[in-house]
Amino acid sequence: MIQTTVARRYAKALFGLQEPADIGRTAEALHLLADAFTASREFRALLLSPVFTREQKDAVVTRLAAKAHCPPITVRFLTHAVRKNRIAQIREISDAFSKLADQASNRKVMQVSAARPLAKAQQAALQTRLAQVTQSEIDLAVRVDPSVIGGLEIRIGSTVYDGTIRGQLSRLRATLAKA
Repeated sequence: MIQTTVARRYAKALFGLQEPADIGRTAEALHLLADAFTASREFRALLLSPVFTREQKDAVVTRLAAKAHCPPITVRFLTHAVRKNRIAQIREISDAFSKLADQASNRKVMQVSAARPLAKAQQAALQTRLAQVTQSEIDLAVRVDPSVIGGLEIRIGSTVYDGTIRGQLSRLRATLAKA
């Protein structure tokens, strides 16, 4: 919990320092760095190991940030995170920064679960309708979950709209159990 709070503070600070034109590039660069940190055991070990000096760690992060075309303020932020031993929370910082960027651009990420793959036309219609209802731009992530049986489950952040047969059966079971 404390690490998440720290990550949000770091993300908020970085977001406040950004020029509006750099927010997208910074979000992408943080995401790339977080993916590299998660995927590469060697990279993670290098950044977390006390064997390497802070200057060596700074040099690695600076080179990686340059390859990701980070704005200069983001590079300084990343080296600061290395110096303060907060680079281990880069995934949380990246996620928090992405949420701030989405809020600033009135964009929402929605996850939809369906029993079968949705056709492109169905996805487009759903995205259009959700954009009308929420009055936001929508990034739709569709996943197939056979346990849904039928219908859709739409997740917006921590809010879930369950229109699935599985959900209806579950609610029916709970009602019958009370009776």
